[in-house]
Order: sequence, then structure tokens, then C-alpha cells
Amino acid sequence: MKKVSYKVSLGGIISALSLSLMFLTGFMPFLVYLIPALTGAMLIIVYVEINAKWAFFTYVSVAVLCLFITPDKEAGLLYILLLGYYPLIKMFIEKISNKVLEWIIKLVIYNTLIVIYYQIVIRVVVGSDLADEIGEWGKYGAFIFLGMTNIVFILYDVAVSRLKDLYIKWFRKKILQKI
Repeated sequence: MKKVSYKVSLGGIISALSLSLMFLTGFMPFLVYLIPALTGAMLIIVYVEINAKWAFFTYVSVAVLCLFITPDKEAGLLYILLLGYYPLIKMFIEKISNKVLEWIIKLVIYNTLIVIYYQIVIRVVVGSDLADEIGEWGKYGAFIFLGMTNIVFILYDVAVSRLKDLYIKWFRKKILQKI
């Protein structure tokens, strides 16, 4: 059993790295989607080294501080609503033995949360009814965009799995064992 001081320090280090990356979204707005995805994936370290409960508490601390520190509120909202805790939920969903059901659950969660995310961004952050400004193309463009983001989400899901395997099978054995 790991000491509480180890758990707190690892959670603090991951939180500090996550917040530092999230702060960079103000200087590099083109990374508004990539940085929240990377910071969410860093929770895998806490999940593997300690447990899911500590990883969730680390997520909550980053999410709360993200509201105040992140200059790009769209990136902060994306972290809070989806990408911050998805790697943790993913680990529980993957315990289901039926792969089809597993992917259905993942896609339902993603699509529900991404629609909520974009509704908040359009209504609050942008501050206008974007669908009225786009016209007829907006009705079809939203479905095309949602379909394309589903493909990116599937790639993200696979990447998170590979990062977890890389961390466990290579980094822990080759790097952490030597320290």
C-alpha cells in the first residue's frame, strides 16, 4: 500500500502539469482540443499508480482550478465536460465483456456530452444563435461535423488505450524501475 504522501504528491504533480498545459491554451489557441485531451490522458498515470478514486480527485482539482486559470474557456469547458474524466470512465467501460455494447456506451456518452458542450459554447461563449447565421447549410453541417468528431473520438479512444499500455509495459518497466 502506498503512503498518503506519495498519493498526494503524485496527484499534485499531475495537477500542476495539467494546469500548466491548460494555461497554454491562451497562448496557443490552435491546441484548444489537443491540450484538454492530453491533460485527460495524464490521469492514466494516477489511475495506474494509485487507483481510480485518486485519479478522480485529481480530475476534480484540475477541473475546479481550470475554471480560474485557463484563459481559453472553450478548452476548459471541454476538459471539464468530456476529455478530463473520459480516460477514467473508459477504464470502467472496458471491463464489459461485450465489445459492441462497450462501443455503444462510449459513443452514446461522447455524443451526448459533445452536443451539450457545443450548445454551451454556442449559447454562452459565442453568444449568438449560430444556426440562424449559417442558414440551411447549418442544419446539415452540424450532422457532418458530429460524424467527423465521432471518428476523431474513436481515434482518441484507441490512443488513450495505447498510451496506457505504453506507460505500463514500457515506461514503468524501463524508466521507473531504474529510478
